Formats: sequence, C-alpha cells, structure tokens
Amino acid sequence: MIVPSTQKQAALYARYSTDNQTDNSIAYQMQAMQAYCAQNDIKIVATFQDEAESGTNTDRKDFNNMLAAARRGEFNTIIIYDIFRGSRDVADWFNFRKEMEMLGIEVVSLNNQLGDIRNPGDFLTELISIGMGHVEVLSARQKSIAGVAVQAKQGMFLGGRAPLGYKIVDRQYVIVEEEAKAVRTIFEMYADGRSYGDIIFVLDGMRGRNGRPLGKNSFNSILRNERYIGVYTWNKRIVKNMRRWAGGKPNPNCVRIEDAIPAIIDKETWERVQWRMDKNKKKCPNAKREYLLSGLIECESCGGTFLGRTTKNSKGYETTSYVCGNKYRTKTCKCKNIPASQIEPDVLIILKDYLSTLDLSNIAFEISNAVNASSNDLKAEKAEQAQLEFEIGNVMKSIRTGLDIPELRDELEKMRIRKSELDDIISRRSTKKTPVQPEKVINLIKWGIENIDTDPKRVIQNHITKIYAHADGSYDISIGVSIVGCGGWI
Repeated sequence: MIVPSTQKQAALYARYSTDNQTDNSIAYQMQAMQAYCAQNDIKIVATFQDEAESGTNTDRKDFNNMLAAARRGEFNTIIIYDIFRGSRDVADWFNFRKEMEMLGIEVVSLNNQLGDIRNPGDFLTELISIGMGHVEVLSARQKSIAGVAVQAKQGMFLGGRAPLGYKIVDRQYVIVEEEAKAVRTIFEMYADGRSYGDIIFVLDGMRGRNGRPLGKNSFNSILRNERYIGVYTWNKRIVKNMRRWAGGKPNPNCVRIEDAIPAIIDKETWERVQWRMDKNKKKCPNAKREYLLSGLIECESCGGTFLGRTTKNSKGYETTSYVCGNKYRTKTCKCKNIPASQIEPDVLIILKDYLSTLDLSNIAFEISNAVNASSNDLKAEKAEQAQLEFEIGNVMKSIRTGLDIPELRDELEKMRIRKSELDDIISRRSTKKTPVQPEKVINLIKWGIENIDTDPKRVIQNHITKIYAHADGSYDISIGVSIVGCGGWI
C-alpha cells in the first residue's frame, strides 16, 4: 500500500564503519532518531542498519533494502543521524537524494540542514557538507596507502595468502620445505619439457593452499610467480578504487624488490620455465578451451546447468570457471563460480579411484542383468519423476523464503540424486534396442581406466551422472557406469 503523502511515516537508517566505531554506534544513532520522531509526532514504520560497512559506496545490504522499500512506497520520510551515515561519496549521495526527490520522499538529517537540492543555495550547503566527508575519506586513504607503502618497501607481508612453499612468521616469508619440494618439482619438470599431466602424476594428489589437489590450471599462477625467485611485489595491479572494481590494470607505482624473499627456485630454472611458457602461448594463441564437465553440473540454488567460461584479463592471462547458466545469462542466481582448476582435477582423481577399485565381474553382471531385465513400461518411473519435480520445487521455494536448514538441504540432495537416476533410466530404457552383455560393461570400464588421461571428457561423460553445485562453491559428485545406447546406469 502506498503511504499517503500527508502522513509522516518514516524509515530510520543507521550505519557505522570499522573506523573507531562499534555496534554501540548503531544503538546511539537509533536512540537519537527515535527521540526526534517522538518529539515531532512521526511514526516509525521501518528501521534499517548496516554494521561495519563503509560509506564510500552504496553496496550495503540494508541501504539497498531501504531503497527497495522506498520504491514500493512503504514510507514518505527517511531519517538519518547525519549526512555521512548515508554516504561519504559526493556522487552517491546526490544520486540518492535525486531518486528520493523523484519518489516524493523527504530525507531528514538530525545534524545537517537538508533543503531543496534544486535550490542553488541549499545545494551548495549540502555539497560542502558531503564534500568535507569525501575529502576526509580521500585524506585517510592517502595516509593509509602511504603507511602501507613504507612497510611494503621493507618487504613485509601485507595480507592475503602465502604462496605454496611459504608460511608467514612475524610478517616475513619463511620456506616450508615439504611444500617447497613440490614447487621445485613443478618448475624442474616443466623446464625439462614435461607435461602438466606428468607433473600431476608425480605430485600424487598434492594439495594446494585451498586444500584441494593441485591441477593443470593451478600451475600457471605458480610458474609465473616471481616470489619463488625472491622478488617481492606489492600493489602490482589496480584492482579496486574506493572499494569498487578498477579493472586490474598494471600499477605504475608498484613496489618491486629483488632478493627480499628467500628463493625456492634458482633464476636459471625460472628463465627456462618463462621461455617455454611464452613459447607455448605464442604457439597456440587461439586454442579453444575444452570444458570437461559441460552439461554435468547442476546448480543447487536455482536448478540451472553450469556452463564453462574463460575470461582474459588486461595482461592476457586466462581464467576458466564453471558458471551457473542463470547467473551468467540473466543474473538471477548468486551461486559461486567454480574454478576449472579446482573441480576438473577433483573429478578426475575421484573417478580414477572409483574405476580402479571396481569389481569388474560383479558390476558387469549387475548392470547387464538390471538393464536386460528392465521393462519399457515406465509409468511408475515417470510418476515418481513428476512427484520428485513437484517436491523439489516446493523445497526450493522454502529455501528461497528463508527456511534454509541442513536437514532440508540433505533431503533436497537425496531427491535430486534420485531424480537424476530416474531421468537416466527413462531416457535410456525408452531407446533400448539390444541386450547388454557383461563383456561390454567390462570393456567400457577398462577403456575408461586406460584412456582417462588421453580422452578425459569422454570417460567423464560415461561415468559422471551428475555434479551438484552448492551456493558456497562446494559440490558433490555422483558416479556410475553408463552403457551408451543401452539404457543402463548403476
């Protein structure tokens, strides 16, 4: 319902940043605004607050919730403690003010005189007020950068994650010898002309900083990292400006100090590696990337299918990820992207282990019997499939409305796995033509074991039934044995 313009009904907005403020700041602001409303007979219909959020941009959850409510006409007044609670950026503040004016919503600041922004005098007064806050932010940022730059010039660790092979002690890089051995292996084998596959085999499941096995796409960042020859860099690229993405362009003021970090790799090996990487890059600049898991990853959040996508930064380096199709095409999903360098090696390692431990005789007998004995009467399977689709839809609606509990997620996963099994059964049994012989099953599994490195995509398509991607970027892998064209999945 639209609030009548003659009725003073207000939303209160409070915010504090991390700079010498605490959640007590929110309570103080709210008390002051509530007192103001009581004195002026204003009814409070909504409150919004952002804790530990910067005012240098509008990417704040409750600030945007307030804007959405304003557009729905839920109040006609917004009250803030002071102008800086709304924003410390001149452009953001006046964009906010103009939109509220268009919506007919009055903005009141307890500690600032806000007038008509169309009036030159009122506009100038407001511009000076918000401009002072903007200048304070710029000055503080300049001092902060200058202070950090002094530490950078001393080669001190300034945050982030230490590369594989190092740990941080008293803000200094210290070699972790066990990890350093793996780094040397990667460099030496690559310098000697060995393939990524050979290196992965020798590393035998060695895990990187993220706790996952090192894979082919992990090697590029390792082999290009100058820290391994003792070079310290800080602020190499301009990735953010006032907390906004700035494009990642090279920074002319980058700090670069040679021999500031204990080296793991000698410079001769480094040069051989860089020469080979540059040569390979020039050799196939337009090589088409193959996505091993196309069509196999299903989004838990929206049910969409993930697609492979490769992006290139300003320096030409490529990053490959799997992205929810709904997120990529329509921006309607917020499920995290999954780096190909993370999930593809995981799938291959798990699949290798699965195939190598199968009892071929038993599995072949079970599959051939199950497929050959199956009937083409799929009424029961289709009825169960339809019921599962209905139940999955209901669970998804519950999760979207806030009922997100572990038990519900577990039940959703079970239903999806069963639905995936039914989809495959219905698809393959409806096109069943010839009986499945146990020998065919055995040959298929043996072929997968022998060719998983040379033809990984085909082996994956034969044995990975579905991968369920969770909103936080984790995933579950469902494995089976497919007799292509004969309707069998186990």
